Amino acid sequence: MAWAVDKDSGQPRYILQLDAAHRGAKSNCKCPSCDLPLVAVNAAKTEFQRRPHFRHPEGAAREHCVIVAARKALAEMFGKQDSIVLPRRRRSQNVEGLSGRYFDAWVELPSESVRINECTFRDEATAILTLDDGRRLSVQLIGRGEVTNLAGDEALLARIELEVDDPAIAMMSPQEIFERLELAWSGACWAQHWSDGELDRETEATARRNAADALDWLDEEELAEGLSPSERRETLLHREVKAILEREKRIRLPGLYVEAQWRRSNGFVDTRTWSEPDCEVALTSVELEVHLGCSVPDVIATWVDDDGWTHSVLIEVTVTNPIGDERIDRLSSFGFPVLEIDIGRMGGVVTREEFTRLVVDELAGKRWLYHPTLNEEEGHLLAVMRREGDQADEIARKRQDLLKTPAAEWAQRYLEAFRLRWQEQLVAGEGATGGEAWQKAQDQVLEAATALEVHGYPIALSMDQAPLRTMVSRILSIRCDTGVEYKFDNAWAVINAIRCDRGEAALKWHTLYLIAVRTYQPALSEEQKHKVSEWRNSVKSSIENEEATYVRDTVYDRLLGLLFPEMRSALNNTFGTPLQILEKDYDVLDVMPESKPVQFWTPDDAFLRGKEFDQWARSHPDAAKAWLESPAGKKHIEGRGSVSVSQQYGQWKRRHR
Repeated sequence: MAWAVDKDSGQPRYILQLDAAHRGAKSNCKCPSCDLPLVAVNAAKTEFQRRPHFRHPEGAAREHCVIVAARKALAEMFGKQDSIVLPRRRRSQNVEGLSGRYFDAWVELPSESVRINECTFRDEATAILTLDDGRRLSVQLIGRGEVTNLAGDEALLARIELEVDDPAIAMMSPQEIFERLELAWSGACWAQHWSDGELDRETEATARRNAADALDWLDEEELAEGLSPSERRETLLHREVKAILEREKRIRLPGLYVEAQWRRSNGFVDTRTWSEPDCEVALTSVELEVHLGCSVPDVIATWVDDDGWTHSVLIEVTVTNPIGDERIDRLSSFGFPVLEIDIGRMGGVVTREEFTRLVVDELAGKRWLYHPTLNEEEGHLLAVMRREGDQADEIARKRQDLLKTPAAEWAQRYLEAFRLRWQEQLVAGEGATGGEAWQKAQDQVLEAATALEVHGYPIALSMDQAPLRTMVSRILSIRCDTGVEYKFDNAWAVINAIRCDRGEAALKWHTLYLIAVRTYQPALSEEQKHKVSEWRNSVKSSIENEEATYVRDTVYDRLLGLLFPEMRSALNNTFGTPLQILEKDYDVLDVMPESKPVQFWTPDDAFLRGKEFDQWARSHPDAAKAWLESPAGKKHIEGRGSVSVSQQYGQWKRRHR
């Protein structure tokens, strides 16, 4: 040990302070811990092989004494300092919120450099420092596992505990201790501070403010007695919702959505929906916990719409426990909409600012527990679906009845009704469409067209529209040798009107009319026949020269073949259509062959097979593509028991890409 205590004065003695007269057993020093006399080894020597030190008598237990000596050495040097740097003082507190969550707060005083005015020792381990500003500082030096408590005026002192757990300090010189004093001091911490009471009160207040800002704190005096923490928090949230709505005077309500389903007699499940978007309403009043019978909703908000109607909504605020069905039933029994605001959607704990936004503007935490409009709209949707289901059943029954009559018969009924409607039109006069007879014929036209659609001729529904209506009226006029929808009494006048057509949209159907003339042979004079022959030759020449003027779309051929079965064989020929095969063409306008080199059209299908299609598609790729993309090519050719045109065209495209 380098430090000891003078037996006479009790003052600390450093080994190198002794002179030759106090060498060895004459040191007059004792151990500061066990009071045993110490031997000054190599004292007052300038040269030595072993460092000068104090030594206990042989057999003495000296481990504890080394620690005490180290403390004594530090105390000696500490008392000689002019100033010290006091470490920072940090205090923290936490409070438990109503939800059981803890809210922390802390405050910190920064470190400060102070001058030492006076230093006195109360005992071996504690020094009292009086600072220039009058504050007193109790410095307690402790070894491992040892703390010396203050007595008497402890409450008046600020204490710093400096742990000295390295016995090697006992062997340090004063200069070494001085140099290391800052290092040792930097490991100090406050055990007690003058401002601890004030700091604790400040941190507790801050922690409570944090809990209150998170809507998790309410003072006991603000509530009725006997409430659990969860009940207190619910009350707090209810009050906060009311305060927010009263302050903001508005709330955004979620939209309405309802889905209804109805199973029809055929097993098909019909689904309908109704919805209204979210909206913001301006509130006129907000009431908290109003008794409605045996129920007490958290909040009742009221507003007036643009039409002057007053509306109210019951608002329920939930945190962790969902609202049960029984409570929902009770609240909905009053007929008011019931809105839930679920704080749990935001983690259960929110700040006042977040809670205000959630209550007023956000939709994520809101949902309708009940809304009378939803019930009304669901009933309306069900009624509509029931009515439509009944109508669909009636239509299905009628369609079955329509199928009992063959399509060919419906085709002739259509033409007859078409002709009768024109006759009644002539009777009614220019521009008139009234009259019972006319209406009856019109109904028969619509019924026959619907029947043909049921029989698999969907294009029949457009027979009363151009260009199909024009085709039917012209061909029917030629067949009847009198004007139908033309104020002529003979077919030639209609034919002459056709010959006066201009424009590609009208000219491309002329092959149909030439087929009708050849088929039905209306009464014509020799001169008129000659003009028809010139017309036919002109059309034929144009087609043979691969001009597009008279090339007709075959989309109507199948229906026209049903309406006018005498023309079916000629319509079945490819001449004058996109599917024309020039290498095998023949004059369909002059003759009606009994057999054809290529089967193009039947009442139920239309396709080319194998090499015939390949040959045609190779020569006419654009026409092939146009045909395959037409309704006839897609809808009436696919899947008829042989390789369809589209399949062949796909294969052909891959081979001839």
